[in-house]
Amino acid sequence: MPEATIRTAIYNILGAVADIGKVYDYERWAADWTAFINLFKTTIGAVDQIRGWEISRRSVGEKQAVIKIGSQAHEDDHLFVIRGYMGVSDANATEKTFNALIESIRTAFRDNRNLNGACERHGRIQAPIIEFRLFGGALCHYAELNLTVYERI
Repeated sequence: MPEATIRTAIYNILGAVADIGKVYDYERWAADWTAFINLFKTTIGAVDQIRGWEISRRSVGEKQAVIKIGSQAHEDDHLFVIRGYMGVSDANATEKTFNALIESIRTAFRDNRNLNGACERHGRIQAPIIEFRLFGGALCHYAELNLTVYERI
């Protein structure tokens, strides 16, 4: 399947996670931080907040893959990065909410190994970065989730 099909599958799976917030199938940019943060403003449970995710592809590589003894194919491995942002509220213990969202995302992908038929398989969600970041004066939870997707070509 082409990269666009894989990206769409990731977008659809991510968008189906309960209370995920805004989801974009590409990396968003803005000339200033206020405009950037506004891209991720949403209302969840009658509370206005910053909560959103964006999908981008960081790299792609090609290799030969052994299908069975005596049979080979080529395989692309796409590294997708899913970046998440959520406004911090100490009173609402948003660190726990943000981590619960990450776990819900991991579960959604764990239970869908071929991304609804868009790929051969994936290497499961990895979360190498979960931290706080300041975006234009707004303190946010921030995560980078990595998903390696294998596509037979």
